[in-house]
Amino acid sequence: MSNPLFVPQILDYAQFKDLEIVNAISQGWQNRWTYIKTGTTEAKIKVFTTPSMQFSWITYDNAIMIESSPPLGTVQLSFVITQDICNINHQKIQGNELYIVESGEESNYLANNVNEIFTIVFEKSFFHTIFYRYFGKNLQEICTNNKVLLQESECNLFFQKINDIFYFIKNTQQKLSNEYFFAIEEDIINYLFSLITTTESYYKKDKGYVKKARELLEENIDNIYTITELVEEFNISTRALQYNFQKELGITPKQYLQDLRLNAIRKELLTQDSEKIKISEIISKYGYFHPSHFTKIYKSFFSETPTQTLHK
Repeated sequence: MSNPLFVPQILDYAQFKDLEIVNAISQGWQNRWTYIKTGTTEAKIKVFTTPSMQFSWITYDNAIMIESSPPLGTVQLSFVITQDICNINHQKIQGNELYIVESGEESNYLANNVNEIFTIVFEKSFFHTIFYRYFGKNLQEICTNNKVLLQESECNLFFQKINDIFYFIKNTQQKLSNEYFFAIEEDIINYLFSLITTTESYYKKDKGYVKKARELLEENIDNIYTITELVEEFNISTRALQYNFQKELGITPKQYLQDLRLNAIRKELLTQDSEKIKISEIISKYGYFHPSHFTKIYKSFFSETPTQTLHK
């Protein structure tokens, strides 16, 4: 392996609401969160890091959208468990699918319900060497026409193995050497790659409505932009657009736009001087002109009033 990327550590955080803590404890990550459904979103996280590998297991108790990029010089493998829709980079993924992102690439993750994300980040050159050794092809060749999956029957055994390692290191009384960590890396990687399989991708994308619509809505969160205008932009029916959103994301275009605007307002409230700004000035930029009505919507979404957010 090449030079160490990470400082070995093990962390265990339960039931926290400030999601920025993930950026603080996961070395090299930059994540941005958008809340998707009403009610607070809490998370719990376990992080296990060796010199060349970072494993994290994050559980969100509500729907969430995350835009993220893995640390420099790494490859990220993610596996999601959810009972509802999971969409990554405008593609709905199946239950045992591995999603792979290289550093420098940004991924957009949206889960429509309670979800768990298992992520392993590897040193880049080491990952590609092992991948080629197992498959006789490079990653790009495999992913062009295939999905990369974990053997479904073995998934629980793999995660139990990771969990056992996590608790062993957490509870051991002795300081572990780098040699020990490297042995753990080899063990995990060999076991993981023995479970990876590929299958021809039969996924049929929509005609680009959802991806383009999301981009337009994100560009217009601070404009008075309506779903009617969006439908006219694509020259399709409202029903067709709504069907595609529900199929790919599990929410309607109207709900998605409201989510974006509420999260943008919250971000502004958290960064403004409460003595110098009026809430009505902020919310009017996003198409809300009745403060009392907006407060009800905002409180149902974030479990606090706009005033409480502003004074944080």
